[in-house]
Amino acid sequence: MSRFAATLLCLLVAASAVAEESRTWEGTWNNKKYGTSGPLKCVATVGEDGTWKATFSGLFKKDPFSYDVEFTAKKGRGQTDLGGTATVSGHRYQWQGFAKGRRLVGEYRSANGYFGTFALSEKKR
Repeated sequence: MSRFAATLLCLLVAASAVAEESRTWEGTWNNKKYGTSGPLKCVATVGEDGTWKATFSGLFKKDPFSYDVEFTAKKGRGQTDLGGTATVSGHRYQWQGFAKGRRLVGEYRSANGYFGTFALSEKKR
C-alpha cells in the first residue's frame, strides 16, 4: 500500500519538475482503508523525450521502500495535472493528482481495495 502511495507521489513530483533539473519533494502518504501512513520523498527529473523519471522512497510500518517510475504530465490551469496507472507489488493502482507551485498532491485506489492520498512540499535547496 505504501509502495503505491510512493509511486503515485513520484509521478506527481516528476510532472512538476523543470526539464533536465532535479526537484525533491517530501511529505506523507496515507492508506485510508487501514489507517496507516508514513513519510514519503520523491526526486524527479524530465528526460529529453519529455518523459518524467522519478524515484520515491519512504517507510511503511518502519520498513523502508524505494521505487523508480516513469510517466507523462499535462499542463492544466496554473498547475500540472497528473494521472495514470501503476503496478506495485503485483497490484494495479489508478491515481490522479496535481503539482502546483511547491506542492505535489494526489490520491490513489487499487483493485485490491487500498486507497488513500499523499501530500508533499518541495524541499528548499
